[in-house]
This record gives sequence, C-alpha cells and structure tokens, in this order.
Amino acid sequence: MTAAWRSQPVNRNLAWVITIIFVTAALLFWRPFGTDDNDEEQQGYSEIKPDFTAQGLIVRVYGVNGELAHRIAAEKMTHYSPIGLTELTAPTYIVQLDNNGPIWQVQAEQGSFYADKSLVLERNIEMISLSESEFIDRIETSYLTIDTLDESVQTDQPVLIVGRDFTAKGEGLRADMRAQTLELTRHVETIYTGGSTTDN
Repeated sequence: MTAAWRSQPVNRNLAWVITIIFVTAALLFWRPFGTDDNDEEQQGYSEIKPDFTAQGLIVRVYGVNGELAHRIAAEKMTHYSPIGLTELTAPTYIVQLDNNGPIWQVQAEQGSFYADKSLVLERNIEMISLSESEFIDRIETSYLTIDTLDESVQTDQPVLIVGRDFTAKGEGLRADMRAQTLELTRHVETIYTGGSTTDN
C-alpha cells in the first residue's frame, strides 16, 4: 500500500507534463495572435486587379480656360482605381505653356501617377528644355516628383544640369517648370565651357 501511495504523485506530474506539451502544441498550430488578419490583408492587396492596361496611351490635361496644360504618354499604363494609382512604363511628361507650345519634356524608365495628381518618376530621368531661349538644355537625375497641378518638380538625388555654356552638379533640386525657375539644394561643381570650374 505504501509503494502504491508514493507512485501517485509521479503519475500526476507525468500527466501535467503531457497536458502542457499538448496545449503548447495546440497553440503553435492554432496561432491565435492576429496573423490570420494580416495574411488576409496582404492577400487582399495582392488580389487587386487593374481596371485597364493600355499600350501607347496619351493623356491630355486641360486648364480652366480650356488650354492644353500638359500631356502624359507611356509605352504602357496600368490603372488601379481602388488605390488611386496608375503605373507607367517608359513615361513622357510634357508641359505646355498656354498656346505657345511645349516648354519641357520629362522622360524616365518608370513612373507612378497618383490620384492627388502627383507624378513620381524613377531611373534615367531626363528633363529636356523645348524652348530655344531657355538657359538650361537638360537635367538628369534618378528620381523626381512632379506636382502636375502647379508644374513644380523636386528631388533629393544627385542632379546633373547641362546648359549652353556650362555643366553643373548638385544634390537635390526644386524647380517651377512654368515660371522656369530652378534651385539646387546643394551645389557641388560647375564647369564652364571656357574651362573654369567653381566648387561649393
């Protein structure tokens, strides 16, 4: 009787250990920590389908007085209305100055046009002046944000500016394409055709 009475605590301890292992395994497989909601949310984003995909589309935007303000063209446009996004492949953005013709053309490898009318361009961006009287011929950078409502552009990436008699390098840029004003956030170097160089 004494030996049987002493073996009971051992059996109870073993039962507790088995119970703990079982509960732990059940929790690991069940995972009630909100991951299912996150998985569903991510799955929802991945399942967003485009409203349309177009090749060689040109979008023309007109001002309040009916004049052509700017054009956006791309080799391919993919529009997602639920998130207010249009993805652009090889986009070209052209700014029109009233009825006097285009003044700037901006092209890149990739772009994103958002519902707030902002245009984000990426990789091998080139801003080309289409005005013969413009002091600057072209601007090169790798990332550019354009507010198409006021035709302002900005970047915080390295910038190369090529003019008629100079080449300038800088970090960051702000510009107004309609007012044709430009400001470098940080000037790095300017090389003039005559051979002189200025550093900042």
